[in-house]
Amino acid sequence: MFSKAVSLPIFWMIGENIMGDIKDVLSQYNMVFHRPLVVTGSGVTSELGENYFSSYKRVSINSNHISDVEKVKAQARSVGSDLLIGFGGGKVIDVAKMAATELNLPFLSVPTATSNDAVASPVAVINFGDYVKSMGAMAPIGVVADLNILRNQPRKQFLAGVGDLFSNISALADWQLAAERGFERVDPVAAYLSRNAVENLFRAIENGSDLYATLVEGLVVSGVAMVLAGNSRPSSGAEHLISHALDRFPIHDLHGLQVGVAAFFTLRLHGMDHLRYKKLLSQIGFPCSWQELNVDRETFMKAVQLAPQTRSGRYTILSEVTPELLQEAYDEVYGVSVSGDGEFSIQD
Repeated sequence: MFSKAVSLPIFWMIGENIMGDIKDVLSQYNMVFHRPLVVTGSGVTSELGENYFSSYKRVSINSNHISDVEKVKAQARSVGSDLLIGFGGGKVIDVAKMAATELNLPFLSVPTATSNDAVASPVAVINFGDYVKSMGAMAPIGVVADLNILRNQPRKQFLAGVGDLFSNISALADWQLAAERGFERVDPVAAYLSRNAVENLFRAIENGSDLYATLVEGLVVSGVAMVLAGNSRPSSGAEHLISHALDRFPIHDLHGLQVGVAAFFTLRLHGMDHLRYKKLLSQIGFPCSWQELNVDRETFMKAVQLAPQTRSGRYTILSEVTPELLQEAYDEVYGVSVSGDGEFSIQD
């Protein structure tokens, strides 16, 4: 008999004002560490780190560059760390995650922003200077998300997290397409978790519920889905490839905003109802066109052409569409705006 071994988060704790001594939090799950190293950003999260982790060794980083990974690894070795804690946004968590993976140390995710699914994913996006690479990494042993901290993040970062989670719908359609063409096999449990995470978010929007806890939980579950699948398929499809291509241009925006706006387009290519999602997400102020991100049509279409090259071998809807369909889809998807009363109108 064959078995599949995966490393999943042991716990996730989401609530108001739960950031006490992190050792006390971990002890609730029978985990004891003696020399944690806290990785923060160099700005606001560094200041917050002084408040919440004053008794712990800390190291601050400037970006998600490979040199930052090496900096964290060197500091961890020098203090004999037995746990790395990523306290910050996606770049901080990715660097801590990558350093922990290379040092074979456990990693705890403590997000201060929900701008992407780095919170619990087995992937770290690292900048190597000439290129950016998504690298396999270990999932965290746990996630501690204090909603009091997350409510103070810039609204734009919150919306970026919404976009990253929403894009799962497009990613799942691409995964199913690749399976139908004989290139991959869909893991039904991973696909269910990914879709359910998004549907929970949609229900929260429709019900007017507090979205922060739902978003964090969705991003964590999305990360678990990737662990189970053994790849990023449950959360990354053509919309992510388009975003990676856009990052090569001078004008680009937050990853989560880009993949969310691109997902309207890729869903249309799949023949799915993108208008339903535009109407729903517009209720919380999510951008529904590239004009809102200052990306013009020509730049976007160039990015679509470059997109498949950003991840060779990943079969998506972009592998099948014609140039004519791409132009038609752009006109239909981004030529429509949602007015305040929920009605749709053609943009000038």
